Amino acid sequence: MTIGKMSEAIERQDRNIISYFSESPVTKFSYGETVISGFDEPSGVYMIKKGFVKAYSTSHDGHANLLQIHEAGEIIPLPWSLDGTHVTGLFYEAMDDVEVIKSSKDKLRIAMGNNMWLTQEILNQTVNVIAVYTRRIQILEFRSARGRVIAELILLADRFGKLQGNKVVIRAPITHQDIADSINMNRETASRALGQLFNEGLVDQVDHLFAIANMDKLKLSLK
Repeated sequence: MTIGKMSEAIERQDRNIISYFSESPVTKFSYGETVISGFDEPSGVYMIKKGFVKAYSTSHDGHANLLQIHEAGEIIPLPWSLDGTHVTGLFYEAMDDVEVIKSSKDKLRIAMGNNMWLTQEILNQTVNVIAVYTRRIQILEFRSARGRVIAELILLADRFGKLQGNKVVIRAPITHQDIADSINMNRETASRALGQLFNEGLVDQVDHLFAIANMDKLKLSLK
């Protein structure tokens, strides 16, 4: 399945998942606003209807560690929603204009009990979260800034990539700082590595979004 067809399939599934929570109220958040505070017990289950939300923690010195990026159709905070413990210190922040549908654990449990397809989709989300964490650990095994940045871009393209012409556009509104925060690096170092990739024609930008100009060459440069 091509990246474009995968994106279309995901969008269809997202609309179906969102429909199960259509009777719940919609809350809007602007760029940079906190959707869920890391110090408070969540007041409910949030289904992202529109936009992107990043999950991050902060170190003792105030450095942000970007752990996950969630998009429309995904539930946050997923472990807590499925009766896991609340992770103190894990914040959820809007990356653009975001709309979320707020529900409750009980309603989610009832919806899952009544529809096996929904249960399977939420299970898939759980598996995807684990897979992203695993890849982030693998990314940190690269010693060079260049290697970490390339590996992170490939991860983002796999998750949010959409084929546009000959380029793979990363639909999530990622910034230089986001990339740095996701690979345990300061912004200046990450930006220098990105600058090299731009100069080599491996990475580009389309409408202020990162784009992979040549995925095959980018992957080969990682070896």
